[in-house]
Amino acid sequence: MNPSLRWVDTHCHLEMLKEPAQSALEKGTEAGLSHCLTIGTGPQSNAQVLAFCDQFPQVYGSLGIHPHQAGETTPEHLAFIGENLDHPKIVALGECGLDYHYDFSKPEEQKPLFMAQLKMAQERNMPLVIHSRQAEEDTLECLAQADQGGLRGVFHSFTSSLEMAQKVLELGFYLSFNGICTFPRSEAVREVLAKVPLDRLLLETDAPYLSPVPLRGKPNLPGNVALVGEFVAKFLGIDPQELSQLCFENSLKLFEGVNA
Repeated sequence: MNPSLRWVDTHCHLEMLKEPAQSALEKGTEAGLSHCLTIGTGPQSNAQVLAFCDQFPQVYGSLGIHPHQAGETTPEHLAFIGENLDHPKIVALGECGLDYHYDFSKPEEQKPLFMAQLKMAQERNMPLVIHSRQAEEDTLECLAQADQGGLRGVFHSFTSSLEMAQKVLELGFYLSFNGICTFPRSEAVREVLAKVPLDRLLLETDAPYLSPVPLRGKPNLPGNVALVGEFVAKFLGIDPQELSQLCFENSLKLFEGVNA
């Protein structure tokens, strides 16, 4: 581990890892992982997020309901989120948003769920972790309808258009990049990456998914954010230590409850 590098994985799913979280986090520490955010996607996942936050000092969390689960969501599921946002290590609300790539839930189910979580984030002054896939227009429309001032957060695993990037940056959001930016055919993602202001850039793994090159096709781990960071640093022509510090500071600025 290079002690001068402090990589932050702002989006992973510890409960979905192929190996125990403890060993995965130990490997991450060896790779320079400072801390990580494990992200809730539904009722069971949210409960596990809370447990991981209590168990590991370097783990923080976000509670939310993924658009894929919109058709199965009940008022009790949303109430659970609201009841636990005061946990000292819950630093964001999400993963929430819209996903029209898959047909796991209908748009008319996804939109009210997204709006409910946007409202909750505003009421509690929490940053959002937003998932938006092939739903750019409706995502922006929901943000516009909900915005009464104070909406903030990150668009995770950003793969949308440069135009979309410019619009959400104008709204004050951060953009987060993961192993997708290392894939040979991800020129469009790298085009966006090249234009993101450094003070709005975050890194993530989305582990256990989306392992970066040269580990593509293998289960991902939070510590692999170091590989993403090294790739991004080389692509942008920045010293890896400088990039790790920039992204570290960005994560602390957005996720104010992180004590790292």
